[in-house]
Amino acid sequence: MLDRYLTKRPRSGYWQLRVPVPRDVQAAYGRKEVTVSLRERDRERAAMKALPILLDLTGEWERLRRGSPPAADEPSDANLLKLAKEVFEQARELSQTKRKERFASDPDTYADYLERQEQAQIGLVRALQANDLQPWLAPAERILVNRGIAVDQNSDWFKRFVAMMAEVTVAAVQVSNRQDRGDLTAEPASAVLRQATEASEAAAATATDIRFSQLTEAFLRQWKASKPGGKITNTEQQKRATFRLFEGFWNDAPIRGVNHTHAAAFRDAVKLLHPDWARSPAARGLSWSQLITRFGNQERGLSDATMNRHMATLQELWRWASKRGHCAGDNPFDGFHTKLRRGVNVNSYVAWEPSEIRQLLTPPPQRQDMLEVIIVGLFTGMRLDEIAALTWGQVRSETINGVVINYFQVVDAKTPAGIRQVPVHPALGWLLARDRSDHSARIWPGFNEEGVGKKPGADASREFSSFKLGRGFTSRTKTFHSFRKNVTRIMERARVPENEWAQVFGHERGFTYGVYNPDGIDLVRKAEIIGLIDYPGLAIPHPEAKGSQELEIAA
Repeated sequence: MLDRYLTKRPRSGYWQLRVPVPRDVQAAYGRKEVTVSLRERDRERAAMKALPILLDLTGEWERLRRGSPPAADEPSDANLLKLAKEVFEQARELSQTKRKERFASDPDTYADYLERQEQAQIGLVRALQANDLQPWLAPAERILVNRGIAVDQNSDWFKRFVAMMAEVTVAAVQVSNRQDRGDLTAEPASAVLRQATEASEAAAATATDIRFSQLTEAFLRQWKASKPGGKITNTEQQKRATFRLFEGFWNDAPIRGVNHTHAAAFRDAVKLLHPDWARSPAARGLSWSQLITRFGNQERGLSDATMNRHMATLQELWRWASKRGHCAGDNPFDGFHTKLRRGVNVNSYVAWEPSEIRQLLTPPPQRQDMLEVIIVGLFTGMRLDEIAALTWGQVRSETINGVVINYFQVVDAKTPAGIRQVPVHPALGWLLARDRSDHSARIWPGFNEEGVGKKPGADASREFSSFKLGRGFTSRTKTFHSFRKNVTRIMERARVPENEWAQVFGHERGFTYGVYNPDGIDLVRKAEIIGLIDYPGLAIPHPEAKGSQELEIAA
């Protein structure tokens, strides 16, 4: 069965697992194919690693097939009450957040602001008493549609929900106003909220508990449905990894029985896992006890940042499940957050020193594509994900006042600010001399497309990690990302304004320039900034000849 899924990468010689996702679960799973590098050149060892991964994938797909059906178009009164309670909680949270921001920005006029809020509350109450529900029609329809519920504005159930929503939003404003006036124990006076609480308690008492794995699949479906569009990230995979860990620890039992003691035991066990346990392809096929036996009880375990992410994911799941009657009471995953302090339990990336760059590139990497992406990183400060994914169509040019400026157009960035133009440094002229006619072709196709969104960045990152280890660099503070530190060091020492460098670097600008000059600096200025990048005294290997020629970067 494995033969058809095992393929060998021509450049590295590593075997990889490429499995097509069945059509009936592609929409829920989010992709059409799964590709995993097995990091083995021996086929038999690769097959041993591949088998548990394949079994785990088929198990995931089977769980997706057993998932719960979509919500009905005409929800019951109990569901409408539950949704109204969610609206109240969101409205109260939004109101309190806005008030905190308003007070922080202008405390001297906050009393006047509060007076206006109370007058607005009176207006809402009068509209509600007059049965004027027009202000709530559009928001109510939007909330329902976002949850996949077809809306008929003339139906009785929709009119009931609009009335519920009007009552609970007024209640949210009332609570916020009373708390601002010193009544810190203010509770909402709402019959709808009382009915919603009673209905949820009754549902919890009679609910049929489902397995933890079924619960997490339902959660992930809802989470993905509400996730805004944009750059594809690995957040879903991170959540799935956390859920798989707890599923094994909890023996896939319902979440209702989890308490603080269980959460603490899970946290303590996971904390002592080997830092690289997740890099092992075989880890996904191990049971909880096998995982702990093989990777647990280490002297140096997972970082505090990683543990914070695991526990925050489970907190989020509990809150979601609690609102749907799958559990009740205090969140057992609360209270495990560890404050991160730079230099204490968080080690920031640091720039490469000139002697280290020399050691890194002497002799040049055996892989030509690895050498080239390193040089591009040194002379642009771009992220490895951005570089590895570049296509020839992203190498563009623009003529300004008779001068041709070549640049990389970054289109798939970590943040909106990352979508930007990065001028091509003169030291990268070798790249411009190549055939660029196939705009859709990747510049460095040797890095395998894999993971969420079929991106080559993860494979390029692993290859760089292996390369730097081979050159004697074991510190986690020295990574490809460190080249961004090198370039930024150059910019600060050259006294480039931070808001200008941010536009080339891919970071957000400050409020004033970001709002009042959204166009930012022009391409000419960006090219001037990139031109400041220099490494005096370092001989950078020429990519075309892999060391037979050198680009002298002189002082």
